[in-house]
Amino acid sequence: MLKNTMQIQELVQKAKGGDQGAFGEIYDLFADKIFRFIKIKVHDQQTAEDILQESFIKAWRALKNLKMENLNFSAWLYAIARNTINDFYRKQYRMPEMEELEETTAIAAGATVNGAEVEIDHKFLAQEMGKCFDKLPAQYKEILEMRFIQDFTTDETASILGKTNLSVRLSQHRALKKLKDIMENDYDF
Repeated sequence: MLKNTMQIQELVQKAKGGDQGAFGEIYDLFADKIFRFIKIKVHDQQTAEDILQESFIKAWRALKNLKMENLNFSAWLYAIARNTINDFYRKQYRMPEMEELEETTAIAAGATVNGAEVEIDHKFLAQEMGKCFDKLPAQYKEILEMRFIQDFTTDETASILGKTNLSVRLSQHRALKKLKDIMENDYDF
């Protein structure tokens, strides 16, 4: 159920007053999109769920001091999620854990029959594209994720990142150029 800006503002106003039901509706409206945003950056399902919950707890606690004039509530929530992700990685950096080595999976017998070859080709291509994407500087990856995976407008991206519209457009242009260079130089696309 998609709500318009006025309805969201009404829910935020109620939640600011301590209405947990209104905050629950806010959670229902935004949780899936914010989870996808987090999952792109974290890659682990359980960790992404934990960060999502922590983000909404922080939002609930910060609501009482939230200024409503000229507020882009969606951008505010994404900024909280982004900061929570950054906190998670700072904590990981200070206390690194040993990661298990990924086990290689064998292709089942007969996996090359009919459409399975195509599926394997698509998976390989996606992996190679992921490698190209991973070679981008962090700020470029962030811009491209927000613009093309999360489908944020340039203005929304600028608001979430605390940058100007021009800065986002310039970074996006540079990121796409860099990605194209990586693809042409490192891989045979």
